Amino acid sequence: GEVAEATTGAVQERMDTAKGGKQMVDEGGQPARAALLAKGDAKDAVGTDKEANRLISLGAERLETAAKKLREAAGMPDVEGIQGKEKFALWADSYEKRAAAYKQAGALLTGELEGPVFSEVETDALRVVLAQEGYDWAYKKGAAAADAAARSVGYTGESAA
Repeated sequence: GEVAEATTGAVQERMDTAKGGKQMVDEGGQPARAALLAKGDAKDAVGTDKEANRLISLGAERLETAAKKLREAAGMPDVEGIQGKEKFALWADSYEKRAAAYKQAGALLTGELEGPVFSEVETDALRVVLAQEGYDWAYKKGAAAADAAARSVGYTGESAA
């Protein structure tokens, strides 16, 4: 019925998009691969930048909280079995200095970077390139790992005979 036709239509549309991605890579050659990989790396870099900024802010907040709690605890009577208490004030000082540095870094990194937008065809094309690159990378990585493993057990490639 209607659901089956709609599903068939959606599947066909998706297959056409995927074919378009493969065609983009095949016909575009190295320039297409380079552009797609550049856009992919740019998108990843923007995401990493956003996460780094979030962690800088979180790091400053946590360091300030820890410093405050260390100072509070340092002013209280000693408890048998709690080690390192003599360092609490020193740690608090260093945490506050680090938090201030994080805040300075955060102030320098205001605003979000603009990142690339991918069409569905570009997304599929990038998947094709990454699959091809991944195969090459995995093969090279596997060969390097096998060589390292062989060296670690003293295998030189020569027979012991």
